[in-house]
Amino acid sequence: MTVDVNLTRLGQKNVSGATDALFRDKFIPELLSAFDEKRVVKNYVRSKSIDSGKSASFPVLGKTDAKYVLAGETLLGNQTIAKNEVTINMDPFLVSDIEIAEIDTLLTNFDDREYIKLEMARALANAEDKQLLQTGCLAARAAGIVSGRSGGSQIHSVGCDMDGALLTAAIYKAGVTFDEKDVPEEDRVAFVRPLQYSLMAQVDKNTNQYLGGGGIYSEGTTGKINNIQIIKTNHLPNSNILAGTGVQANNIYYGDFSNTAALVMNRQAVGTVSRKNVTVEASWDPRRLSWLLTARVLQGHGILRSDCAVEIMKNAAV
Repeated sequence: MTVDVNLTRLGQKNVSGATDALFRDKFIPELLSAFDEKRVVKNYVRSKSIDSGKSASFPVLGKTDAKYVLAGETLLGNQTIAKNEVTINMDPFLVSDIEIAEIDTLLTNFDDREYIKLEMARALANAEDKQLLQTGCLAARAAGIVSGRSGGSQIHSVGCDMDGALLTAAIYKAGVTFDEKDVPEEDRVAFVRPLQYSLMAQVDKNTNQYLGGGGIYSEGTTGKINNIQIIKTNHLPNSNILAGTGVQANNIYYGDFSNTAALVMNRQAVGTVSRKNVTVEASWDPRRLSWLLTARVLQGHGILRSDCAVEIMKNAAV
Protein backbone atom coordinates (compact mmCIF):
# COMPACT_ATOMS: atom_id res chain seq x y z
CA MET A 1 0.00 0.00 0.00
CA THR A 2 1.33 3.42 -0.98
CA VAL A 3 1.40 6.04 1.78
CA ASP A 4 0.64 9.44 0.23
CA VAL A 5 0.78 11.51 3.44
CA ASN A 6 3.25 11.76 6.32
CA LEU A 7 1.28 11.70 9.55
CA THR A 8 2.46 13.58 12.61
CA ARG A 9 2.09 11.08 15.45
CA LEU A 10 1.89 12.96 18.75
CA GLY A 11 3.01 9.96 20.78
CA GLN A 12 6.13 9.22 18.75
CA LYS A 13 9.67 10.08 19.86
CA ASN A 14 11.69 11.96 17.24
CA VAL A 15 9.40 10.82 14.41
CA SER A 16 10.35 7.16 14.84
CA GLY A 17 9.53 4.08 16.85
CA ALA A 18 6.36 3.31 18.79
CA THR A 19 3.54 5.76 18.17
CA ASP A 20 2.46 5.65 21.85
CA ALA A 21 5.85 6.07 23.54
CA LEU A 22 5.31 9.61 24.75
CA PHE A 23 1.83 8.85 26.00
CA ARG A 24 3.18 6.17 28.33
CA ASP A 25 6.06 8.35 29.48
CA LYS A 26 3.64 11.07 30.51
CA PHE A 27 1.53 8.61 32.46
CA ILE A 28 4.41 7.08 34.42
CA PRO A 29 5.69 10.09 36.38
CA GLU A 30 2.13 11.12 37.25
CA LEU A 31 1.47 7.77 38.89
CA LEU A 32 4.76 7.73 40.77
CA SER A 33 4.02 11.14 42.20
CA ALA A 34 0.50 10.17 43.22
CA PHE A 35 1.74 7.00 44.92
CA ASP A 36 4.17 8.96 47.08
CA GLU A 37 1.52 11.53 47.98
CA LYS A 38 -0.96 8.90 49.15
CA ARG A 39 1.49 6.94 51.32
CA VAL A 40 1.05 7.60 55.03
CA VAL A 41 2.66 4.89 57.17
CA LYS A 42 5.81 4.34 55.09
CA ASN A 43 7.30 7.55 56.47
CA TYR A 44 7.22 6.15 60.00
CA VAL A 45 8.98 2.79 59.54
CA ARG A 46 12.49 1.72 58.60
CA SER A 47 12.94 1.14 54.88
CA LYS A 48 15.63 -0.73 53.00
CA SER A 49 16.09 -1.40 49.29
CA ILE A 50 17.93 -4.43 47.95
CA ASP A 51 19.07 -5.16 44.42
CA SER A 52 18.93 -8.96 44.60
CA GLY A 53 17.65 -11.81 46.70
CA LYS A 54 14.28 -12.88 48.10
CA SER A 55 14.69 -11.43 51.61
CA ALA A 56 16.78 -9.13 53.79
CA SER A 57 18.05 -9.55 57.36
CA PHE A 58 18.37 -6.91 60.05
CA PRO A 59 20.80 -7.48 62.96
CA VAL A 60 19.41 -6.91 66.46
CA LEU A 61 21.73 -6.40 69.45
CA GLY A 62 21.01 -6.80 73.14
CA LYS A 63 22.33 -4.70 76.01
CA THR A 64 25.67 -4.64 77.76
CA ASP A 65 26.63 -3.43 81.26
CA ALA A 66 29.17 -1.02 82.75
CA LYS A 67 31.19 -1.60 85.91
CA TYR A 68 33.77 0.06 88.14
CA VAL A 69 37.36 -1.04 87.74
CA LEU A 70 39.81 -0.99 90.65
CA ALA A 71 43.44 -0.01 90.30
CA GLY A 72 45.46 -2.87 88.88
CA GLU A 73 42.40 -4.91 87.92
CA THR A 74 42.67 -6.69 84.58
CA LEU A 75 39.94 -6.12 82.00
CA LEU A 76 39.00 -9.49 80.52
CA GLY A 77 36.26 -8.39 78.18
CA ASN A 78 34.23 -11.39 79.29
CA GLN A 79 30.79 -9.81 79.01
CA THR A 80 28.41 -11.40 76.57
CA ILE A 81 26.00 -9.46 74.41
CA ALA A 82 22.99 -11.15 72.89
CA LYS A 83 22.52 -10.92 69.16
CA ASN A 84 19.75 -11.99 66.83
CA GLU A 85 18.52 -11.17 63.37
CA VAL A 86 15.18 -10.46 61.76
CA THR A 87 14.45 -11.63 58.22
CA ILE A 88 11.83 -9.90 56.09
CA ASN A 89 10.71 -11.77 52.99
CA MET A 90 9.56 -10.43 49.68
CA ASP A 91 5.84 -10.79 49.11
CA PRO A 92 4.37 -11.46 45.68
CA PHE A 93 3.87 -8.44 43.43
CA LEU A 94 1.38 -5.91 44.74
CA VAL A 95 -0.49 -4.92 41.58
CA SER A 96 -3.16 -2.47 40.47
CA ASP A 97 -4.43 -3.08 36.93
CA ILE A 98 -7.03 -1.43 34.71
CA GLU A 99 -7.97 -2.23 31.10
CA ILE A 100 -9.37 0.55 28.93
CA ALA A 101 -11.12 -0.06 25.61
CA GLU A 102 -9.60 1.92 22.75
CA ILE A 103 -13.00 3.11 21.62
CA ASP A 104 -13.52 4.76 25.00
CA THR A 105 -10.29 6.71 24.69
CA LEU A 106 -11.35 7.87 21.23
CA LEU A 107 -14.89 8.89 22.10
CA THR A 108 -14.40 10.44 25.51
CA ASN A 109 -14.48 14.22 25.65
CA PHE A 110 -12.12 14.59 28.63
CA ASP A 111 -8.78 13.18 29.73
CA ASP A 112 -9.51 10.55 32.39
CA ARG A 113 -5.88 9.58 32.97
CA GLU A 114 -5.77 11.83 36.02
CA TYR A 115 -8.53 9.84 37.70
CA ILE A 116 -7.08 6.51 36.63
CA LYS A 117 -3.58 7.16 37.96
CA LEU A 118 -5.00 8.48 41.25
CA GLU A 119 -7.05 5.33 41.74
CA MET A 120 -4.14 3.05 40.90
CA ALA A 121 -1.83 4.95 43.25
CA ARG A 122 -4.48 4.90 45.97
CA ALA A 123 -4.92 1.13 45.64
CA LEU A 124 -1.20 0.44 46.04
CA ALA A 125 -0.72 2.93 48.89
CA ASN A 126 -3.81 1.74 50.79
CA ALA A 127 -2.74 -1.90 50.62
CA GLU A 128 0.76 -0.96 51.82
CA ASP A 129 -0.59 1.13 54.72
CA LYS A 130 -2.87 -1.67 55.86
CA GLN A 131 -0.07 -4.22 55.89
CA LEU A 132 2.29 -1.92 57.79
CA LEU A 133 -0.31 -1.12 60.46
CA GLN A 134 -1.20 -4.78 60.85
CA THR A 135 2.49 -5.53 61.27
CA GLY A 136 2.75 -2.79 63.89
CA CYS A 137 -0.12 -4.29 65.90
CA LEU A 138 1.52 -7.71 65.71
CA ALA A 139 4.78 -6.15 66.93
CA ALA A 140 2.99 -4.90 70.04
CA ARG A 141 1.93 -8.49 70.72
CA ALA A 142 5.33 -10.06 70.06
CA ALA A 143 8.00 -11.09 72.54
CA GLY A 144 11.44 -9.49 72.59
CA ILE A 145 13.51 -10.26 69.54
CA VAL A 146 16.76 -10.53 71.48
CA SER A 147 17.57 -11.58 75.04
CA GLY A 148 17.59 -8.66 77.46
CA ARG A 149 15.17 -6.50 75.50
CA SER A 150 11.47 -6.16 76.22
CA GLY A 151 8.68 -7.24 73.94
CA GLY A 152 5.69 -5.22 72.79
CA SER A 153 2.95 -3.85 75.04
CA GLN A 154 -0.82 -3.54 75.12
CA ILE A 155 -2.79 -0.94 77.05
CA HIS A 156 -6.43 -1.79 77.77
CA SER A 157 -8.84 1.12 78.22
CA VAL A 158 -12.48 0.06 78.09
CA GLY A 159 -14.51 2.39 75.87
CA CYS A 160 -11.55 4.49 74.74
CA ASP A 161 -12.70 4.18 71.13
CA MET A 162 -15.69 6.39 71.98
CA ASP A 163 -14.10 8.67 74.58
CA GLY A 164 -11.42 11.14 73.47
CA ALA A 165 -10.19 11.76 77.02
CA LEU A 166 -9.70 8.06 77.68
CA LEU A 167 -7.85 7.58 74.40
CA THR A 168 -5.68 10.62 75.10
CA ALA A 169 -4.76 9.19 78.50
CA ALA A 170 -3.95 5.80 76.97
CA ILE A 171 -1.65 7.34 74.34
CA TYR A 172 0.04 9.39 77.06
CA LYS A 173 0.61 6.18 79.02
CA ALA A 174 2.10 4.57 75.90
CA GLY A 175 4.74 7.31 75.93
CA VAL A 176 5.57 6.44 79.53
CA THR A 177 5.85 2.79 78.52
CA PHE A 178 8.35 3.75 75.83
CA ASP A 179 10.36 5.78 78.34
CA GLU A 180 10.53 2.80 80.69
CA LYS A 181 11.83 0.63 77.86
CA ASP A 182 14.44 3.16 76.71
CA VAL A 183 12.73 3.53 73.33
CA PRO A 184 14.12 6.57 71.46
CA GLU A 185 12.10 9.73 72.04
CA GLU A 186 12.29 10.73 68.37
CA ASP A 187 9.88 9.44 65.75
CA ARG A 188 7.06 8.42 68.08
CA VAL A 189 3.66 8.35 66.36
CA ALA A 190 0.14 7.13 67.13
CA PHE A 191 -2.27 5.97 64.44
CA VAL A 192 -5.97 6.44 65.12
CA ARG A 193 -9.13 6.29 63.00
CA PRO A 194 -10.91 9.50 61.93
CA LEU A 195 -13.67 9.16 64.54
CA GLN A 196 -11.19 8.71 67.37
CA TYR A 197 -9.11 11.60 66.04
CA SER A 198 -12.13 13.90 66.07
CA LEU A 199 -12.99 12.88 69.63
CA MET A 200 -9.45 13.68 70.73
CA ALA A 201 -9.62 17.07 68.98
CA GLN A 202 -12.53 17.93 71.27
CA VAL A 203 -10.59 17.26 74.48
CA ASP A 204 -9.70 20.58 76.10
CA LYS A 205 -6.19 19.62 77.14
CA ASN A 206 -5.35 18.77 73.53
CA THR A 207 -6.46 22.18 72.20
CA ASN A 208 -5.98 24.51 75.18
CA GLN A 209 -2.72 26.31 74.44
CA TYR A 210 -2.43 27.42 78.07
CA LEU A 211 -2.02 23.72 78.90
CA GLY A 212 0.42 23.18 76.05
CA GLY A 213 -2.12 21.69 73.66
CA GLY A 214 -1.10 21.96 70.03
CA GLY A 215 -4.47 21.26 68.46
CA ILE A 216 -7.03 23.72 67.09
CA TYR A 217 -10.67 22.97 67.90
CA SER A 218 -12.06 24.97 64.98
CA GLU A 219 -9.91 23.00 62.55
CA GLY A 220 -10.52 19.65 64.21
CA THR A 221 -6.85 18.96 64.89
CA THR A 222 -4.91 17.70 67.88
CA GLY A 223 -1.26 18.27 68.67
CA LYS A 224 1.31 15.90 70.12
CA ILE A 225 0.47 13.92 73.25
CA ASN A 226 3.46 13.19 75.49
CA ASN A 227 5.71 13.91 72.49
CA ILE A 228 3.75 11.48 70.30
CA GLN A 229 2.51 12.74 66.94
CA ILE A 230 -1.10 11.75 66.17
CA ILE A 231 -1.77 10.42 62.64
CA LYS A 232 -5.29 10.02 61.27
CA THR A 233 -5.87 7.00 59.02
CA ASN A 234 -8.67 4.78 57.74
CA HIS A 235 -6.35 1.79 57.54
CA LEU A 236 -5.90 0.81 61.18
CA PRO A 237 -7.19 -2.81 61.27
CA ASN A 238 -10.51 -3.37 63.06
CA SER A 239 -11.51 -6.94 62.28
CA ASN A 240 -10.36 -10.52 62.51
CA ILE A 241 -8.10 -11.02 59.50
CA LEU A 242 -7.60 -14.71 58.87
CA ALA A 243 -4.50 -16.36 57.48
CA GLY A 244 -4.66 -16.76 53.74
CA THR A 245 -7.11 -13.90 53.20
CA GLY A 246 -6.57 -12.79 49.61
CA VAL A 247 -3.24 -13.68 48.03
CA GLN A 248 -0.98 -15.55 50.45
CA ALA A 249 1.92 -13.29 51.40
CA ASN A 250 5.34 -14.49 52.53
CA ASN A 251 5.17 -12.41 55.73
CA ILE A 252 2.55 -12.49 58.49
CA TYR A 253 -0.09 -9.76 58.41
CA TYR A 254 -3.08 -11.56 59.88
CA GLY A 255 -4.58 -11.54 63.37
CA ASP A 256 -7.67 -10.56 65.36
CA PHE A 257 -7.72 -6.76 65.48
CA SER A 258 -11.36 -6.41 66.54
CA ASN A 259 -10.43 -4.60 69.76
CA THR A 260 -7.66 -2.39 68.38
CA ALA A 261 -8.36 1.28 69.14
CA ALA A 262 -4.96 2.81 68.31
CA LEU A 263 -1.36 1.89 67.54
CA VAL A 264 1.63 3.76 68.98
CA MET A 265 5.03 3.13 67.39
CA ASN A 266 8.58 4.29 67.11
CA ARG A 267 9.99 3.95 63.59
CA GLN A 268 12.26 1.11 64.78
CA ALA A 269 9.24 -1.16 65.33
CA VAL A 270 8.54 -2.15 61.72
CA GLY A 271 10.70 -2.53 58.63
CA THR A 272 10.03 -2.56 54.90
CA VAL A 273 12.26 -4.21 52.32
CA SER A 274 11.79 -3.19 48.70
CA ARG A 275 13.15 -5.03 45.70
CA LYS A 276 11.39 -3.05 42.98
CA ASN A 277 9.84 0.39 43.24
CA VAL A 278 6.65 1.35 41.47
CA THR A 279 6.71 0.12 37.89
CA VAL A 280 4.07 1.30 35.41
CA GLU A 281 3.32 -0.24 32.05
CA ALA A 282 0.76 0.36 29.33
CA SER A 283 0.37 -2.67 27.07
CA TRP A 284 -1.68 -2.79 23.88
CA ASP A 285 -3.93 -5.87 23.59
CA PRO A 286 -4.95 -6.32 19.93
CA ARG A 287 -7.27 -9.20 20.82
CA ARG A 288 -9.49 -6.91 22.86
CA LEU A 289 -8.65 -3.59 21.19
CA SER A 290 -7.78 -2.17 24.58
CA TRP A 291 -4.95 -0.84 26.72
CA LEU A 292 -3.92 -2.73 29.85
CA LEU A 293 -2.51 -0.32 32.45
CA THR A 294 -0.59 -1.91 35.33
CA ALA A 295 1.24 -0.53 38.36
CA ARG A 296 3.15 -2.83 40.71
CA VAL A 297 5.65 -2.92 43.57
CA LEU A 298 7.70 -5.75 45.03
CA GLN A 299 8.26 -5.46 48.77
CA GLY A 300 7.65 -7.02 52.18
CA HIS A 301 7.12 -5.86 55.77
CA GLY A 302 8.09 -7.33 59.14
CA ILE A 303 8.68 -6.72 62.85
CA LEU A 304 12.09 -5.27 63.78
CA ARG A 305 11.79 -4.21 67.44
CA SER A 306 8.66 -5.27 69.26
CA ASP A 307 9.50 -3.08 72.27
CA CYS A 308 8.88 -0.06 70.03
CA ALA A 309 5.17 -0.81 69.59
CA VAL A 310 2.17 -0.34 71.90
CA GLU A 311 -1.33 -1.41 70.91
CA ILE A 312 -4.23 0.35 72.65
CA MET A 313 -7.21 -1.93 73.14
CA LYS A 314 -10.83 -0.89 73.72
CA ASN A 315 -11.66 -3.98 75.80
CA ALA A 316 -10.64 -5.14 79.27
CA ALA A 317 -7.54 -7.26 79.73
CA VAL A 318 -8.27 -10.98 79.86
